[in-house]
Amino acid sequence: MEHKFKFLAGLVTIIFGMLLIRMWFLQIMEGATNMVKSREIQTRTIKINAPRGIFYDRSGNILAASRISHNVSVVPNDIVKRPEVLALLSRILKVSEESIKEKLKPDPKRFISPYQYIPIAKDVDPVTVIKLLEAKLDLPGVEVDEVPVRSYPFGGFACHLFGFIREINEQELNQLRDKGYRLGDIIGKAGLERTYEQYLRGVDGGKDFEVDIYGRQSLLAHREPVPGDNLRLTIDQKVQAAAEKALQEQIAFLQKNSRWRKAASGAIIAMDPRNGNILAMVSEPGFDPNIFVGVISQEMAEKLYKNKLNPTLNRAVQGEFAPGSTFKPITVYSALMENKVTLTDRFFCNGYDSVWGKKLPCWVARSSTGSKQHGVETVVDGLKNSCNAVMAELSRRVGADTIAKYARLFGLGRPTGLNFYPTESYGLVPDTDWKRQNKKEPWYPVESGQLAIGQNALTVTPLQLAQVYAAIANNGKIFQPRLVSTITKPSGEVSVRFKPQLIGNLKINPAVKDIIQQGLQEVVDIGGTAYGAFRGFPLKEIPVAGKTGTAQNPPHDDNAIFACYAPTDKPEIVVVVLIEQGGSGSSGAAPVGRKILEAYFENQIQKITAAKNPSTGDTKKNPTGTPGQGNVNPTGSNNSPGATQPAVETNGAKPTPKPTPKPDEVKPTPVPAAPEEPVSPVPEAGGDQ
Repeated sequence: MEHKFKFLAGLVTIIFGMLLIRMWFLQIMEGATNMVKSREIQTRTIKINAPRGIFYDRSGNILAASRISHNVSVVPNDIVKRPEVLALLSRILKVSEESIKEKLKPDPKRFISPYQYIPIAKDVDPVTVIKLLEAKLDLPGVEVDEVPVRSYPFGGFACHLFGFIREINEQELNQLRDKGYRLGDIIGKAGLERTYEQYLRGVDGGKDFEVDIYGRQSLLAHREPVPGDNLRLTIDQKVQAAAEKALQEQIAFLQKNSRWRKAASGAIIAMDPRNGNILAMVSEPGFDPNIFVGVISQEMAEKLYKNKLNPTLNRAVQGEFAPGSTFKPITVYSALMENKVTLTDRFFCNGYDSVWGKKLPCWVARSSTGSKQHGVETVVDGLKNSCNAVMAELSRRVGADTIAKYARLFGLGRPTGLNFYPTESYGLVPDTDWKRQNKKEPWYPVESGQLAIGQNALTVTPLQLAQVYAAIANNGKIFQPRLVSTITKPSGEVSVRFKPQLIGNLKINPAVKDIIQQGLQEVVDIGGTAYGAFRGFPLKEIPVAGKTGTAQNPPHDDNAIFACYAPTDKPEIVVVVLIEQGGSGSSGAAPVGRKILEAYFENQIQKITAAKNPSTGDTKKNPTGTPGQGNVNPTGSNNSPGATQPAVETNGAKPTPKPTPKPDEVKPTPVPAAPEEPVSPVPEAGGDQ
């Protein structure tokens, strides 16, 4: 009997010990894991993304905000256990059961608990939402939520400026994990969306549900998301819209009605020279940033990424182009500052440079109409007529290195400092040292002439060129360009204010400024290269200083460029227009520049028109191209789009011919000794038409 008692006691002891060991293992060794599993089964969470900050233009108009989207989320474990739920959900969403299962498959790179909600459908239409809500009792583990998603109400309007958003990738996550980012988060990828991501993202909210063993759930907590901060931009909606429409319509006109059929892309910058505020930034072709908010179709992805024109490239800050004749004010400035030219100096243009001949022709030599030469000219005439012969002579007097030095003082060859992603291109200002180091060749004298007319290896971005003309307009003061003036909390409280930053001051001598500005004003006046585009514009009341440019772009067609500022007495706006393969600056780009000025000075022009025609009463408003409204005529005149006008207004009388100079009146500077030149060291010179 005692033996049996000992056996039973030992057996009980062993069993009790095993229970203790098992309890110790479950509670101590796996206690934390089991606690998490228990909570996961009982508590489930749905994340609610925070609305991104709103973009306002400088007048307070909303340009980008958020809209409500209905998303469907499911708990994988509930779907697996209840095939009837999967079948019903498949019928309502009108998607196959296999596609739903595919979205719920475990991802080794992204751990997702089978007991937590996973989104399987986004932007569900209202009819489907109603059906899901009606069947809610039969769909345990299925939740329909209203979530904010990014919305660009005007489609492709200012697309390169805004950029776009997408789901964070692994590389970005590794860099931003410490800032609270998780897989599945939405992040800015380009433009303002990326540049100001830290302000725009906000704080996500969520819903916590308690679930019983039957899958029935009750709401435990609802954490409201905190919207991101808002950006007040320097952009003017009216000017931006007018610029976009004018550029698009001018490109369409050139393709259809001119020999420049390959024109298909371009860029525009409009800027306030007084503070560096960018009023418009356009790059063509563009895209609709809304397509990046959801799932991009294969067709759309190919349309974007296989397009040779690269619609996502922001040509306004990343494109590098030869400035052509829009560079000539810097050449004139260099000669004036070095005391190598005066207003009384006379130059003679017979269609070709007096020293380099056909290696550096003037554009007038290949003109299809009118004289093949400019004749006797002053330095002011050289700007007005965009004469290559004048600039070539100035290059011999000044030298390439000096021209390059002043070009860099204007900000060329380096980024402007704009806070923006993607980062700016540098452009290039070549000189003798650059060629020796990079090309392993000497600098040939004819290359100085090429540099003086904005060719050779010289390249600029449209933004850099706008900064150059802003400096001229502003008497040498150079402000750092900016796109955002203030950042405000959702409550409206200003959290960050950006003040204008003066980053340079050339302190241009008033006499020098007057000479350059006189030449630029005559460009858009009677006889100037841009007069055809500005015929009928109220130049007396709103004087404009501008410069056309036709930059050779071998093996492609010439690029058309136009730069201007107005009013010349108190400049408020600088405009730079570039149309790739658009032909001449005068007929290709200048009409677009005029249209932008008309949009900016719309109210003033209406008053001027009303004052000139008091009997007509209220004048008809000029369409500005505000998103969804109006129609912008790319010519800025009553003539057909892009129509070329005569270079000289005769008013029914023959223009007075310029006197032919005597041999001793024009004496070109002797060419310094240099290595023997190759037959064609650089592309043949271009010019304006």
